[in-house]
Amino acid sequence: MATMKSPSFLSSLTFSFALLAMSVSAASAQQAVGETLVVVNLVTAAFNRDTRSLSAGDEVRQNEIIEVGLDALSEIELEDNTKLALGPGSRLTLDKFVYDPEKSKGSIVLDLVKGAFRFVTGVAEKPTYVIKTPAAAITVRGTIFDVYVEEAGLAWLLLHEGAVQVCNMRGQCRDLDEPGKLIRIDDDGDVGPPVRWASLEGNDRVPFDDAFPFVTSGPAFDAKPVLTREAIMLAALPKPDKPKTRPETRKKAETKSPSKTSRKRAAVPSKTKKKPRRQAKRSGSDGSEFLGTAIGIGVGIGIGRIGGGGRKGGGGYSGGRPGGGSYGRGGRAPH
Repeated sequence: MATMKSPSFLSSLTFSFALLAMSVSAASAQQAVGETLVVVNLVTAAFNRDTRSLSAGDEVRQNEIIEVGLDALSEIELEDNTKLALGPGSRLTLDKFVYDPEKSKGSIVLDLVKGAFRFVTGVAEKPTYVIKTPAAAITVRGTIFDVYVEEAGLAWLLLHEGAVQVCNMRGQCRDLDEPGKLIRIDDDGDVGPPVRWASLEGNDRVPFDDAFPFVTSGPAFDAKPVLTREAIMLAALPKPDKPKTRPETRKKAETKSPSKTSRKRAAVPSKTKKKPRRQAKRSGSDGSEFLGTAIGIGVGIGIGRIGGGGRKGGGGYSGGRPGGGSYGRGGRAPH
């Protein structure tokens, strides 16, 4: 005969399976998703009723609530190299972390409950990230941004590099792709347009350094941010270097349009060109020899013509006398 199992045995077996399922579920919920890089003063991680204090190098797990003391701060690195900085009094939930390192794909969801944060994306594809605030969600399309969150829902987002999109529960979205600008998310979820700090509504509600502490004192993983406090508050943002073309343009302009002095010099012949003529007129030796030679030739020709216009007794033209010989050869007149 088949042995009948008592109801108590069956209940015990069912309870055992339930415990096993719960432990598997808990193990899955407590999957390690990263570790702490920096811990200053009291920082805790809580899951259900279990709370533990964190130190640098401790792992952080999915679904844990990370809370930072009022005089504390922390930095966390997730498995995909995403880095988070948490300011004093901050609290966040590691809501979901599913990441395949071979495909760089997954689903990473962080819930920022309150406080000041800096977020630097890792190697996962950008649509993988969703950063939630009490009244909106941030889809990451860039790399570096700061978020200040109040528990009632108000939030400010400051972009340092890259781009983000902010959407509320009603589907209203705003894009922010200009570093140094901010978006305000109201308590009721209204998402404002990107503005400079000076134009941010209610910017006197919280001191700048409290809302964005990592601007004035950068985290260890981003110690030298691109934007300074002064650049953000005064809108004195750095501009990209442009090639200097003005000197070349001036040179070309000078070549094409000569100055008045140059035109004067070009119009009036230079004194240097006239110097040879003036020297020739002044020259006593060269000029006098040339003039004397010319006069001598002229006189000689005139005398020859007057004294011996034709042959008479074999006379010559060069200085000859009537009826006679030539003085030019030193001869005498025939007797």
